[in-house]
Amino acid sequence: MKQCPTCRSTYSDDTLRYCLADGAALSDLDSDAETLLRRDGPATLPASKSSSSSFVKIAIAVMVLGIVGLIGAGLATVLYFAGSGSDGPVISPSPSATPDAEKARLEKELEELQKKLNEVNTTYPQETPPGFESDELPTATVNSPNDGFLALRSEPDAESGDRLAQIPHGTVITLQNCENERVKIGSRTGRWCMVTYRGQTGWVFDAWLVY
Repeated sequence: MKQCPTCRSTYSDDTLRYCLADGAALSDLDSDAETLLRRDGPATLPASKSSSSSFVKIAIAVMVLGIVGLIGAGLATVLYFAGSGSDGPVISPSPSATPDAEKARLEKELEELQKKLNEVNTTYPQETPPGFESDELPTATVNSPNDGFLALRSEPDAESGDRLAQIPHGTVITLQNCENERVKIGSRTGRWCMVTYRGQTGWVFDAWLVY
């Protein structure tokens, strides 16, 4: 039997002269060394394979522990929400007006607007006519835009007095005399005043006059 002095490989073929692994010249192996080699048996595997296997096992163990931790955290979250009686975070929707509520709001706004319009005096501001003690008689402008005229009546009464003429809106008339008592006709408060219009003398209600 022959042995390579470099890699210690042994060959039973005595005809070989060089090592098949590294090409070194083979030397004869004496009988005692051959007996010892046979008794010791094959050499053990290199330790590198064992180290690689241990590293792989450790990596797998770490991965398994990480997965278990994630599963545990998920289960804890589910149990928390289940114990609190909710399925998760609840987002309250922003309040929105229903069609009925919006309609009621618009109707209320229209009602308030109509009320304000009714309260607004659509005529010119009324003033107390100047005194009649002066030589010059006071004048006033007819302010009746809705009807377009102011009635000239035979008496200072809207019911018993006959309509003598219709004085157009915007006409300037001269007042001769006004009663001291103020009365209310419809939503207007004023006094009856005697005037002359186109040769006819009669009474007009000064709530529709601008002095």
